[in-house]
Amino acid sequence: MSTHVNRSRLTSERRRRGWSQEHLAEASGISVRTVQRLERSGAATPASLMAMAAALALPFEALAASTGMARRVTPLTILPNIAPSLARYRSLRFALIETEDPGCVGLRAGPSQMILCSTAFMAGDFQSGSLAALEGWTIPYIWVESVDRAKDAYARLAELVTTRAGTREALVEDAGEWAILAETPA
Repeated sequence: MSTHVNRSRLTSERRRRGWSQEHLAEASGISVRTVQRLERSGAATPASLMAMAAALALPFEALAASTGMARRVTPLTILPNIAPSLARYRSLRFALIETEDPGCVGLRAGPSQMILCSTAFMAGDFQSGSLAALEGWTIPYIWVESVDRAKDAYARLAELVTTRAGTREALVEDAGEWAILAETPA
């Protein structure tokens, strides 16, 4: 029996702690090759997933990926300058989820997460015309199993891109409700 791992959460949690894959393997009692495979392919035995969750002091559900089409929803706010909002959330003791670009940061408070992205960061992947109407908005950033299938739930596909990070993303809209659907490469 296999369980699907939320690969991005696993990697994010490991990196947030400054742990190598070797350290996570040692802390969880599983092999380094298993950790590498789980971060790459996402299929795990329940025992391996429980061992990693325990080592990271997380509930099992935090690392288990949803088996439905939608896997996770994170609010994403697009701003001309994220610095003032980032400072406000940090003053409220939100934890920073590191990204590799200061124009896009993740924040966590307990089990809740959110993303702040600058308009300039978003313009690196999407056409500026698509983004102009969304500046200052918070929209759902929905991790899905398949962008091609999920986009059909919306009336209009504004743009379909492969981002600099390698995710396929669709900017979609239906009756004024916007969202970004994201799928990681297989």
